[in-house]
Amino acid sequence: MAQYAEYGLENRVAVITGGGSGIGKATALEMAKAGAKVAIFGRRPAVIQEAQEECRQYTDPNNILALSVDVRDKAAVLDGVAKVLDLFGNIDILVNNAGIELPIETGKSRLWDYFDVQEPEEYLDFFRVNTMGHYIMNLAVIPTMQKNHFGRIVNVSSSLGVDGDYSIPSYTASKGAAITQTKAFARRYGKDNITVNAVLPGMTDTPMKVDVSDEERAFVLSQTLRGYIAQPIDIARIILFFAQENLFVTGQSLICSGGQNI
Repeated sequence: MAQYAEYGLENRVAVITGGGSGIGKATALEMAKAGAKVAIFGRRPAVIQEAQEECRQYTDPNNILALSVDVRDKAAVLDGVAKVLDLFGNIDILVNNAGIELPIETGKSRLWDYFDVQEPEEYLDFFRVNTMGHYIMNLAVIPTMQKNHFGRIVNVSSSLGVDGDYSIPSYTASKGAAITQTKAFARRYGKDNITVNAVLPGMTDTPMKVDVSDEERAFVLSQTLRGYIAQPIDIARIILFFAQENLFVTGQSLICSGGQNI
């Protein structure tokens, strides 16, 4: 694809967690268009298989793999990574996109209605997916990146991890932790030619946002200088920028909120 011609993505192997829908699916599609070999990780078999078939329209069908993997489960992650290595031989790019939010009841909003009502286990589950999931995935793929002296890791966090503007504390805290963890991994593995950066979207029109209230959407839109809510493709293009071969950037976090956070 001409847009990514100089990114060096052709024949690179990319693993994308949460790759069945939203930002993850858009990223998988763009990677496939750019000529990468793509492994889609996700918890819902039907969803990731649908994404797999869509990706196969743009590349050699044998270059797309879908695996049911829960990033909270270390054994499942190691098994999934082993299958990718068996098929493709190595892993060059990891996109840690899997994440969770709290389902919203009709008539309620994430703005403040859930701020102070979470039980400890529910609170901790945000960290298990949004932060620990990155940690488990990183440790599973970094050895093969070290062996090849090349790696590009892109963590999808959130602009709310920087300013905590609204939403529930467990979400903003887990996303903030993912940002600082990005810096830690960048420092540790930079000598191995492994870059680790984070993309921090604002509100994005994904299936995860299907239950967003009109109030919340209007609130975000009123602060977004670009004048619209981001589409998954908007964020995917930034992820691919951080996945490119010639990249003199690491340990950084880029807010992608259409100017909302200025």
